[in-house]
Amino acid sequence: MANMANKKTTKTSTKDKPYFYGCGRRKTSTARAKYYISDEPLKITVNKRAFETYFPELFRKNIEILVANVGIKSGNIDFFINGGGLSSQSQAARLALAKALLAKDEGYKPILRSFGYLTTDIRIVEPKKAGLRKARKREQWSKR
Repeated sequence: MANMANKKTTKTSTKDKPYFYGCGRRKTSTARAKYYISDEPLKITVNKRAFETYFPELFRKNIEILVANVGIKSGNIDFFINGGGLSSQSQAARLALAKALLAKDEGYKPILRSFGYLTTDIRIVEPKKAGLRKARKREQWSKR
């Protein structure tokens, strides 16, 4: 038992390669993107699942259009997404990927800025107030 306490366990990741990181947020969704450069064809995973199975086609296009506009053809992109619905998750992932690409090369900045990929949408749901039904909805007021 004493020998076991002295041994250090090291976890080795399959992705020991260097990567570029970006974080994006939208409403209550948070997305982290890791872009690994390699010579393999482009492979995208979301929460360790295939990109095509995680997002429906409508929300997949958010990220696919960014990839096409910038011209990424090779490498691995891993997304880790928490919270919110699919729409806000895809928008948060798009922002995270844009920030990861910016970390890789500042030359992407004019392209990303012109398409609006670096703009954070800060709108969130307004919190409910005490004594009201919703954030602003009240009981109907009667004069008499």
